[in-house]
Amino acid sequence: MISEEKFLELSREFLVERLGSKAEEIDANTELVESGILDSLMVLEFFFFLEGITGTAVDPGSATVESLATLRGAYQLVVAA
Repeated sequence: MISEEKFLELSREFLVERLGSKAEEIDANTELVESGILDSLMVLEFFFFLEGITGTAVDPGSATVESLATLRGAYQLVVAA
């Protein structure tokens, strides 16, 4: 299982690669959807990224906007997978 620290590091790298400076200040509790950092397409891309770094399928039924709203929430989703 991936540690939260490693998950946050990889997630930030993923977001900065795709969004540039807009994503540089993201921390574990930054609101990703409501702030506009993640739009609907980026939510899907981020979902597939989560599966890629964990090597396991994430249940689409549990992957709600709320569960992906912050990196901490996304990590909890991954840990539950």
